[in-house]
Amino acid sequence: MMRLLFVKDSLNWPRSSGHDVHCFHMMQALARLGHEVGLLTATEPLPEAIAGLSLAFQRALPKPGEACTGPAPSLSWLQKKFQSYWGIEENRVRAVGQSALDMNADAVVVVGLNVLPYLGAVKDRLRVWYAADEWFWHHASQVRVFRPRTWSEMKHALIKGLYERAYKSLLHRVWVVTDADRRAMRTVAGVRGTDVVPNGVDAEHFKPLEAPQQERSCTFWGRLDFGPNVQALEWFCSRVWPHVRAESPDARFIVYGFNPTPAVQLLTGRDGIELVPDLPDLRAAVAHQQVVVFPFVSGGGIKNKFLEAAAMGKPIVCSRVALNGLRKPAESGVIVARTPEEWAHSLKELWTNSAKRSACGSALRVWVIEHHSWATTARIAVEGLEKARKEAR
Repeated sequence: MMRLLFVKDSLNWPRSSGHDVHCFHMMQALARLGHEVGLLTATEPLPEAIAGLSLAFQRALPKPGEACTGPAPSLSWLQKKFQSYWGIEENRVRAVGQSALDMNADAVVVVGLNVLPYLGAVKDRLRVWYAADEWFWHHASQVRVFRPRTWSEMKHALIKGLYERAYKSLLHRVWVVTDADRRAMRTVAGVRGTDVVPNGVDAEHFKPLEAPQQERSCTFWGRLDFGPNVQALEWFCSRVWPHVRAESPDARFIVYGFNPTPAVQLLTGRDGIELVPDLPDLRAAVAHQQVVVFPFVSGGGIKNKFLEAAAMGKPIVCSRVALNGLRKPAESGVIVARTPEEWAHSLKELWTNSAKRSACGSALRVWVIEHHSWATTARIAVEGLEKARKEAR
């Protein structure tokens, strides 16, 4: 049994980001395996955000400027520069170190992007970064040579890569979700102790629902201020959808998600493309759509939305990028399309063949239950921690 303190700026409700999803479910799975789990956040989570969690320790970080006792941080000049870059005050760094002592944690797991400075005052404990994605690759993958507005992503990539390398000396383990992210983490950050902990899905929560189907409908969901999601929608709406509508003038594409950017809003409201923003629970709405589409052209990591759609038993048409990191990709249940013409053909085939829709959805649900459970993911994480603990000794 291990005592694990998770540190995150916020655990939000509804869970609109991947970090909220995998942090909650990893904590829940670890607790169910018999480990003691604690949570330290900068803002107090809503009761709904922690419902279903068995927490042995919970605390909020002190407010900016509030006095706090705790171990003095041990950070290099460059690490301090990034602490200032992220706006993290020393009292909060000390509070993390003190909370680790008060809980008697075996490991402190920081979750998110800007969280590495929090490890500066953690002494004699395993220090773990739940990065999920490798951030240099996340930004670099969005750069398009002939699209100048994407060039700024390279600047973000270089900053994030330097940030990762600056903090490698503090890290005993890094958790990422794909082999590609592990390779990037080793190359860019120089971190050797990297574990691949693939995302899971709550298959009972995202179970199939019986609902009338809207004819010739497809759907996409996700955070709509997240670069890879925005690029996927722009490509699909501009390149694929005109082919679809040429053959099926009454086809409908429904987009669900939080924080839609102006670029996303410009894509919707015409040609059968509809935007439904900030829907707290999309399961019932998705149940009415015949097909789910994931037309990703950039980004790394595992797409949580892919696992959710599979658990709901929905047929999926996707790009090859959407399959990144999946365990034994569900070739029998998913249709991979490459060209706009292939996309249009695949959608029309599923819309006109209810038996194929049902078979694809059923195959995907069987696959995701077998290969993407949170219990399996948590066991992989613990194996890495045990290895790090032995090395530390």
